[in-house]
Amino acid sequence: MGEMMYTQKEFTDAFRSAIEDRATWFYLLLNAAEETGVDPDKMAEIAITKFGKMKGRKMEESMGKIENAGDFVMKLSEGPANEAFAMERVRHDEEQGELKFKYCALVEAWKKLGCNSSEIERLCKLASYGDFGVVSCFPELNLEFKKLLAKGECCCHMVVTPKK
Repeated sequence: MGEMMYTQKEFTDAFRSAIEDRATWFYLLLNAAEETGVDPDKMAEIAITKFGKMKGRKMEESMGKIENAGDFVMKLSEGPANEAFAMERVRHDEEQGELKFKYCALVEAWKKLGCNSSEIERLCKLASYGDFGVVSCFPELNLEFKKLLAKGECCCHMVVTPKK
């Protein structure tokens, strides 16, 4: 049987669909937590930070030494996530790493679920614990988001800098 080949667009669409599915179950899980008396924000903070740390350790193991902020964003923007989030590498040197994410399947899924803008901002904040968890594996680096699609801005602008 021959190997199936996908175009970049087909692969990106499938990857985005998987991310949308993850965003949907995340939303439903948070609602169920609240319905059962669990603090959904605290639960998400704990679980998603742990998930981010797992990803950060895997990133360290599989991608080699990350020397600086620029290395971090170069490694982060490799692979299928680059196309799925329509990433643009803005800067990648020792002093600063910058990525712009021009598409977010998480935000798109939450819109499809009928979430309002404040709900989307909250869900994004909770999901970003994963990003902060990843960066926590690199204690010499600091992460901030200058812009967010979840706030209706043109992109998510991730900036990674050395800790002072």
